[in-house]
Amino acid sequence: MRKIFYKEEKILMDEGAFFAKGVFETILCYEEPIFQTEHINRLKEGMNIIGLAPLEEEELRGFFKSINTKNKVLKITVTPLNIIITEREIPYKSEDYNNGFKLTYSEVRRNTTSKLTYIKSTGYIENILEKEKAAKRGYNDVIFLNEKGNIAETSCSNIFFIKNNEIFTPRVQDGILNGIIRRWIVENCDVFEKSLTIKDIEECDEVFITNSLMGVMPVVEINKIKYNSTNYTSRIRENLIEAMGKLGGN
Repeated sequence: MRKIFYKEEKILMDEGAFFAKGVFETILCYEEPIFQTEHINRLKEGMNIIGLAPLEEEELRGFFKSINTKNKVLKITVTPLNIIITEREIPYKSEDYNNGFKLTYSEVRRNTTSKLTYIKSTGYIENILEKEKAAKRGYNDVIFLNEKGNIAETSCSNIFFIKNNEIFTPRVQDGILNGIIRRWIVENCDVFEKSLTIKDIEECDEVFITNSLMGVMPVVEINKIKYNSTNYTSRIRENLIEAMGKLGGN
């Protein structure tokens, strides 16, 4: 049985440390963890894919209740011997949403044949390096294409495009992590999931990206092409914020 480590420096050395055999989830907490059940279920899916023993779910849920974390981000990392829980400040501020994000393209390609493409593996260094490289060029993040040249995702978020009031997003099979917020939008809005190319998105009206911490973030520029993400995108963001307030700890 794994031990839960929280705000401790020492963990048990295992294949997670030596070979990145682990998965993680980041959960937004207001009064309670948001989309807790969805995050735990995805954690278990990833654990199964990389061959980890079943999650100590009852102990983990009980631990969430005991720490009473509010207005923070919880990160849960699971390896063969450890459940590591850390917390940090919410990274996104109101000015980020007011200014919107600027994106560029990565030269690295998503591998649609790799199981790791579809889970939150602790082997995350490539995403970090590509995002840091973009930041040095004045961008907030990168967009990965897959080996066929289709749009996949950014280093830490899913991406949506709006054209003539219709919403489009890449298919999961194009090499993306099926994000918790992505799932909510697909289930609650009329979204077309299809393979998309750079040419497709250059002709869009609005663009936004999503993850569990930022919710819905407007994109104002991709490689110098400007987008007006203040109309349809704003309504989707408002609907999500309302839903998250009602969901509570779920």
